[in-house]
Amino acid sequence: MREAVFAVLRKTPQTHFRAIENDLRKQVEGYERHDILALNEVLWTLLVQGVLAPGKNSLNPDLPFVHVTEYGARCLESEEILAHDPEGYVRRIEELTEDRAPSVVLESARQGLLSFLDGRHAAGLVLLAHAAETVVNDLLDSLIRSGRKVGRGTKRLEASRLAQGGRATAALRALPGRRPPDEIAEEAETQLSGLDALLRLVRAPDGSPRIPAVERDLVRARFLLFPDQCRFAYHAIGWLDGKPGD
Repeated sequence: MREAVFAVLRKTPQTHFRAIENDLRKQVEGYERHDILALNEVLWTLLVQGVLAPGKNSLNPDLPFVHVTEYGARCLESEEILAHDPEGYVRRIEELTEDRAPSVVLESARQGLLSFLDGRHAAGLVLLAHAAETVVNDLLDSLIRSGRKVGRGTKRLEASRLAQGGRATAALRALPGRRPPDEIAEEAETQLSGLDALLRLVRAPDGSPRIPAVERDLVRARFLLFPDQCRFAYHAIGWLDGKPGD
């Protein structure tokens, strides 16, 4: 239903609660009268998140008339609306990683996004960072396995795996030694530096955890970057785990 509402709002950004319902009745197979309660939950959530605001025009400035805000319009025009659709967001990660991402990554990202949408931006970022730590650790584990396969020393990687910080940087330094294909090598610095920047937001310089003071736009940006970071990491892991020993 949430995705159908987004489609309606793209077509009619100035509208009315009941007009949205009428459009959904035409578009959503199996829509029934009692589904109005679920629809109201979606619409009120979008109001709280700032995607919608009350009023349609100067003659109808109050609820149940609504309009898409400037912020909401930016979201609807791009994939940023994924940051307002937790289930769609998780499906996107699953698709990009070809179902390689473990459940702890998916659920941490989902819970983090739900926290973000409730206005708990720092909590959302901490949960997203928890998912990112799992992704980086999975990549480090794969680098360690591939190193052992070819008789390469892995002590430094194993030490970084246990450290509180610098894991993404350790992975970035180790990956070129495995001679990855161009599509992995060309993305490594951008994607791993992005993961490192995310983890540094929730870690003090000594590696201890901290609760960051962050604004909504910064957290939303981190959520938008994360699916592609997952795609890169699990593509690299798939290549490393399938790479024959030399």
